[in-house]
Amino acid sequence: MKPKFQSVHSLALVLSLLFGYTQPAWSTEILVSIGNLEITDADLEQAMRSSPYTTQFNALGEEDQAALRGGLLQRLVVSRLLFLEAKAKNLENTDQFKEELERFRLGLLHRKYMERIRSGITVPEDVRRRMKEEFKANHDAFKAAESAYISDEYKKARIREIKLLRDKYHVRTFQDRMVPGAAPESVLMEGDGFRIHTSDLLAGSEKNVTPERIAHQLYIRAELLLTALAAVDAGIDVSGELESFRTERLPALLAERLERDWLPDEKPLNAYFDSHPELGLILARRHIGQIVLATREEAEAVRKRILAGESLFALAGEFSIDPYGRKNRGDMGWIKEDRGSPVINAAIAQLKDGEISEVIETPLGFHLVTILDRKPGESRPYRLVRDKVRQLYLSEKMTSYLQSLEQKYQVVWHVIENRQAWN
Repeated sequence: MKPKFQSVHSLALVLSLLFGYTQPAWSTEILVSIGNLEITDADLEQAMRSSPYTTQFNALGEEDQAALRGGLLQRLVVSRLLFLEAKAKNLENTDQFKEELERFRLGLLHRKYMERIRSGITVPEDVRRRMKEEFKANHDAFKAAESAYISDEYKKARIREIKLLRDKYHVRTFQDRMVPGAAPESVLMEGDGFRIHTSDLLAGSEKNVTPERIAHQLYIRAELLLTALAAVDAGIDVSGELESFRTERLPALLAERLERDWLPDEKPLNAYFDSHPELGLILARRHIGQIVLATREEAEAVRKRILAGESLFALAGEFSIDPYGRKNRGDMGWIKEDRGSPVINAAIAQLKDGEISEVIETPLGFHLVTILDRKPGESRPYRLVRDKVRQLYLSEKMTSYLQSLEQKYQVVWHVIENRQAWN
């Protein structure tokens, strides 16, 4: 059994039904195979830890937790499919990807090297004693003074380190070439293992370039390269982070290229909107007031009180069994005509503003509803719903594309087979 890529949301819903059981803590189960790649429960747990919802996960109900895990697994599958296709298209050997990877590598090495320097800075004991004496009644002020001291010392250490690295790597600067209009291939600085050209600092179309700006950009670039060289010489390893970058960036790079292919101009979006005019339709909305009671008898009694002049909203704040309605004293806000219970929508279809409905029974209880105000529907032109049209168009194209990749790379959903085995 293999789920199809109908949409991210629909497959997440299917998968949410498959996570209602607990795997033993020691297991490393293969959930999905994609070509020669595998997604294990360990991969899913790592994705969970990286998710912005991780802090809320334990507070969610079982169904919501399962839906979240299913959605994350779906995104992992999509990412792996796009990764494999990006490699098949040789995107990792393009100039764009190589440049991005090198920028990431240099930045990472620079950050790790400078963090090592900063971590070696401590507040001397005699300075700490003076601070404690000065701020003995204010712990926050003491900690702020400590941080300020370390920050100042780090700035000094950073300048000293760059000077030492310039000597270590025999840096030479060519001041006479740091002028506006210099050829892109002009070498402004060089040292052991690196060289900086004008084109490394300035975009070809950049205006109002001054020698001071060139010098500033050169200093920033030199610091980056020198600390990266020193980090490599110091044995700082960033191979794991680089592999993670490849895994994450290649799928995104492919998606960007697909989007450019699918949308070379506005014509596809205009045609899509013409064939889906409902995308411009804004449904009428109603400002709803409601109280929900546990029995029909209670609802009939409350209705009589409202008709006699009591406030539905005051009564909802006191008696409604709907937690949201009770908290908001019966004010349910603005609701589109197609939202909410079909039973209630049918019952209030002819209700006039300010009238109280008859008692309406649903599985949630016995409702009394009033319409406070209405906003009529409208049909908006393409220019006002372009973003919505674009999102749906690309989602439809991507869904179809992923279905083709699923066939190409033979996706096998072991999580479903294992679920059946557990049952």
